[in-house]
Amino acid sequence: MSTASIRTALGVIVLCLAALAANAGTGCEPAVTAPLQDAGRLVGSMRSDKPGQARVFAADGAEYTAGAARWMRSELDIASRACARGDNATAIRHLDAVRNLLQAH
Repeated sequence: MSTASIRTALGVIVLCLAALAANAGTGCEPAVTAPLQDAGRLVGSMRSDKPGQARVFAADGAEYTAGAARWMRSELDIASRACARGDNATAIRHLDAVRNLLQAH
């Protein structure tokens, strides 16, 4: 392999890595990540003791249906993935849906 082809190959690799870094999410703003983590802790505390249990309780004593707990977990998962992409708007939208349900109880 000649020196010119090695340099060309290295140049292509560097350009590809730069493109990947430019497209990588920078994460959400701290104003989004802190409430996301707080909601994640509360929703994570909602565990059913038995398979098929209809009601679950949060760490703060609030009662939810098992389906609502699963829905909140999936919404927070979507918000976390949006944060990883740097998509604050989507993360906030899904986080707000969960927070509205949490505040309603």
